[in-house]
Amino acid sequence: MTTTRPHPGEGRWLRGRLVSVAKYHLTVSGRRWREARPVTLVVRAKPLTTRTPPIRMHQTCPHCQLRQPLTQTSCARCGLALPLGLARQVEWRPPLEAEPTDAQAYQSVIGGALLAAVVVFVPFFAFISFVLHPLVTLVHELGHTIAGWVYGYPSIPAFDFVYGGGVTIHQDRKWLLVGVWYVAFAGLFYYFRANTGTLLLITGLAAAYTLTAVTSWHEAITIAMGHGGELIFATVFLYRAWSGESLVHALERPLYAFAGFYIQLYDLRFAYQLLTSQEARLDYEDAKGGGHWMDFSRLANDFFGSRFLIVVLAFFIACLLPPVVAWLLHRYRPHWRAWVIDRLTLVP
Repeated sequence: MTTTRPHPGEGRWLRGRLVSVAKYHLTVSGRRWREARPVTLVVRAKPLTTRTPPIRMHQTCPHCQLRQPLTQTSCARCGLALPLGLARQVEWRPPLEAEPTDAQAYQSVIGGALLAAVVVFVPFFAFISFVLHPLVTLVHELGHTIAGWVYGYPSIPAFDFVYGGGVTIHQDRKWLLVGVWYVAFAGLFYYFRANTGTLLLITGLAAAYTLTAVTSWHEAITIAMGHGGELIFATVFLYRAWSGESLVHALERPLYAFAGFYIQLYDLRFAYQLLTSQEARLDYEDAKGGGHWMDFSRLANDFFGSRFLIVVLAFFIACLLPPVVAWLLHRYRPHWRAWVIDRLTLVP
């Protein structure tokens, strides 16, 4: 057996040599024989690199260049979010599933809907509808009141004991109240400065508020929020009936369902009468002593070119939505709750 000696200059990089003597087995004419001559193989390999890169334990703020640990999610000096923060790594979350609906929810909703339909549409029970009408008046005037305060008009809801129904007393606009809302937007913007999604939401709300506050559309919103408030409260009541959350007594679920469907069906009957009966439209426009003081008349005359039926038709279509919206809110409650939690998180 013979070996080859490497060149002296190759010792700087040669880690070792591998010498392997292989004897080949050949088959000739079906016979197997062993080759007697040994074969010497020399394989030269470059040295193996065992050095591993150092583990990065620090990061540098891209804004102020402050060096700080990877566990830091926001800069200790300037407060900006750090993209390499270990705590910013998104943890795995199980997929969100739809909220199940129990049998009691179906019983409460169906029972409340049937009872409300009887009270609203059966003439024999008209006195019950008359007794419950202040509920509709209350939520109607609350809608006007909340919208008035949002746009800087101090407002007080009240029942109208002269012509019936209700009335909301609006004072002159106080620009100081409008300034309070902008201070609130600025405070929220600073508080959620590290949450990009929340910042975009606040920016959109501030832009929409500004666009409506400086134009006459804030008056249209304030007027529309009367009947809009009724539908919002109906949706809330129906959602409570579907979800059954935070109930003191199980009887609350059918009561919530009845209240929600009563408001919805009452408004549906009211809108249908305005769409189909000229007499109902005349009575409506002559209410409050005449002068077109009612909400639909003001919206049609001031903002929609006197298209009264178009305004009423839009309201009729909106009256069909509360049960659908309430069910969707209940069905996909884990999804929108997760979205709300993300928006309320300081560092997403």
